[in-house]
Amino acid sequence: MDFVIIANDWSAGIDNPTSKHRIAVELARRGHRILWVEGAGMRSPALTSGADRKRILKKLKSIVRRPRPATEIADVQGRVWVLTPFALPLPHLAWARSLNGRLYGAASSFWARRLGFDRPTLINYVPILAEAMPGWRGKRVYHCVDRWSAFGMYDSRVMAEMDARCCRYAGCVIASSGDLAESCREHNANVRLVMHGVDHAHFAQAIGAAPPPDLPAGPVIGFFGLLSEWVDQELIRKMAAAFPHAQVALIGKPDVDTRSLEGIANVRLMGPRPFRQLPAYLGQFAAGIIPFQVNELTRAVNPIKLREMLAGGCPVVSTALPEVERFAGYSGAVDVARTHDEFIAFVGKRLDDPPGTERRAAISQAVSGETWEAKVDEILGAISGK
Repeated sequence: MDFVIIANDWSAGIDNPTSKHRIAVELARRGHRILWVEGAGMRSPALTSGADRKRILKKLKSIVRRPRPATEIADVQGRVWVLTPFALPLPHLAWARSLNGRLYGAASSFWARRLGFDRPTLINYVPILAEAMPGWRGKRVYHCVDRWSAFGMYDSRVMAEMDARCCRYAGCVIASSGDLAESCREHNANVRLVMHGVDHAHFAQAIGAAPPPDLPAGPVIGFFGLLSEWVDQELIRKMAAAFPHAQVALIGKPDVDTRSLEGIANVRLMGPRPFRQLPAYLGQFAAGIIPFQVNELTRAVNPIKLREMLAGGCPVVSTALPEVERFAGYSGAVDVARTHDEFIAFVGKRLDDPPGTERRAAISQAVSGETWEAKVDEILGAISGK
C-alpha cells in the first residue's frame, strides 16, 4: 500500500521519534511507500519569538522544493519522501484553515501521483488541516493521538471543531487512548482503539548498560520527555525534598518556565538527550516517574514513556492517568498514585528495593509484545476493515 501521512516535521523525529514517526518507519520497512507531509502550525506564530521566526524561514525554504527523499534512516531509503506545502500561518481564521486544508490536499495528491503512488491511503494527524480529507480519492484515516482542545497554547473551540471534522471526514478513526476513542465515537462509528507501542529491543539495552558520565551519582529518580504544562512541578519539588539522598534527573526540553525547579540541590534539569542514548540513562533509574497533573488533557494521554521505561526494566510510579491505570500492578512494576503523598511513598518503596538485573529482565519481558510492529499490524487491520 501507498500512504500519505500529514503530521509534524520529519526532522523532529530523527533524534527523538514520535509515535507518528515510528509508525511511518515501520510501514516503510515493510515495503509500503510513504509521502510524509509536514503539517501547518496549529497556532499563529509570534514574530517576537526567535524559534517561530526560524520555523517560518525553514518552511519558506522548503515550500519551493519537490518532495525530498528521506535519507536519515538507512533501511527505509527509497520508500519515504518528505513534502512541505505552502500554508498561510493564520489558523485562527476559518477561511485560512479551509484554504490551507485544500492546498495540502491538492499538493499531497499531486506529488503522490508524480511519485507513482496508486490511490494512497491518507492518514491525518493534524486536525487544523481537516479540509485536506473530504476530496481524497483513496482511504481516509484520522489518527487521533491527543485531546487537542485541552492544550493551553491552542484555541480550544477551534481545535474541538476541527477534531470533530476530521472524525466525520474519515472512513476510519484510530484513537490512542480509551478517552479519545469514546469522544471520537460521537462523530464516527468506525473507531478503533490502538495503544502506543515501544521499540522494545532499543530500550531493553538499558539492562546492564554502563552509566553515562553526566548522570549524578547515587540513587536516581528519573524522567524523560517534554517538560511541559502537564508536568506537576510542585510534586517534583516535594519528592526531591523527601529524598535528599537521591537525585531527580529530568531529561527533556522544557517549553514552560521551570525556574521553580532550579536551585534545588538534588534536581538535575539535564536537557534533551538523543533517542539512541536514552537506554543508558534509563538503566540507572531506581524508579521512573510520570509526574503529570491529572486533567482533561492528560486523561486522554497514552504516555509512550510508560512502555519505554518498562521495556528498559525500570519500575514506574505515575499519577492516576487512565491509560497508566490499565497497567497498575503490571508485573509488580507499576504504581499509580492519587495524591502527592501516595506518589512519594511509592517512590520511597522503589528506592528501598531497586531491581537487580534478573528482575529488570523480567519487567522488560512483560512488555515484549507491545512493539510498534504489533501496533502497525493493528493499524493495517483497522484500515482494511479486519
